[in-house]
Amino acid sequence: MSGTLVKDIMNPAEATGIVQAGFDFVNGLLPMSKVFPVVSNEGKEVVNWHSVVPVKPMETMVFRAWDAEAGHMDTEVTSGEQYMDLLPLSKMSHITEKDVIAHNDDPKWVRDKAEGLFEKLGQQAAMRIELARVAALMDAKITLEKENGLQVQYTFDRPEDLSAITPKKKWNAAGATPVTDIETWIKLIVNNRGRRPAAVLTTSKVIDALRTNEEMITTYTQRALTDSMPKLTVQQVMEVLAGIGVYDVRMIDEMYQEIETNNGFSVPLDMSTAIPDGTFVMFPAYMDTDLGFTASGPTAEAASGDYGINKSVNDGMVGAMLRHDAPVSYDLWANGTMMPVLQEAVSTAKASVL
Repeated sequence: MSGTLVKDIMNPAEATGIVQAGFDFVNGLLPMSKVFPVVSNEGKEVVNWHSVVPVKPMETMVFRAWDAEAGHMDTEVTSGEQYMDLLPLSKMSHITEKDVIAHNDDPKWVRDKAEGLFEKLGQQAAMRIELARVAALMDAKITLEKENGLQVQYTFDRPEDLSAITPKKKWNAAGATPVTDIETWIKLIVNNRGRRPAAVLTTSKVIDALRTNEEMITTYTQRALTDSMPKLTVQQVMEVLAGIGVYDVRMIDEMYQEIETNNGFSVPLDMSTAIPDGTFVMFPAYMDTDLGFTASGPTAEAASGDYGINKSVNDGMVGAMLRHDAPVSYDLWANGTMMPVLQEAVSTAKASVL
């Protein structure tokens, strides 16, 4: 990126405010922002967290014969501090030579055009973070593969017995026992040193399957199936789940559809692979920063006096406008450093139930 920093048409502090507003608007709409809320990394480019891992059985001391050698204690720890580098999240837009000619390099037109583009850059940053959050919750890892030359994987160490759960019978099959399955999985999470789950992220097809499930119906009616209703309402399904301690159940496919309908943009997520129809993910609660968060770190632009951004804490998105003189054109630059962190993977479980 090269060019002369523009301060008269739109200075970097103003551009930064627009980029951040675009990010905040879309981020606030997206479902995973409620699972991984954005928190400041206090100006540091490396994020630290305390990882909770499954409990190991405690060793005991052993007796020995007089004058016999004493055994050594296992020095392996079961929890500790973890860290990872926050990565730049950046993109540029452009006001072309042709645009400049068509509008006689009119500063007001250039500013209005830049404002719309900066807002869109912030929105696109929020969307990319959402995709990383989906991977963190669904797979307990984030894989960046050949993304602008970057190839790295962050793994949050979810135990295998919480990562690929399947019920004895799929929930859309006769004889399936979803209530029993969920109660079993709750115990499995607790036995792995996780906190008891009260929230679920699933799909509308899973809820539809539960509406006609025999065990769900008889649990709700407290009667034999022959004396019960043929199908529960969605609200009645939620009441049964609340009865076993799962109080906050959300259908992520409907949430994304509502966002797209109400806001006129498409979420760039392949639901069939990232969040398949049979997904049922359990975790303690939404907006729980003990479970996970999105660390927002520093940028060189905010640290530089030349940009005049002057943030009290160096975090969040920044923007800047640069002018080229041969040919005359403008580059719009948005930058940030952030990454979702799933710090209590043991408190999450992912099941495929259909």
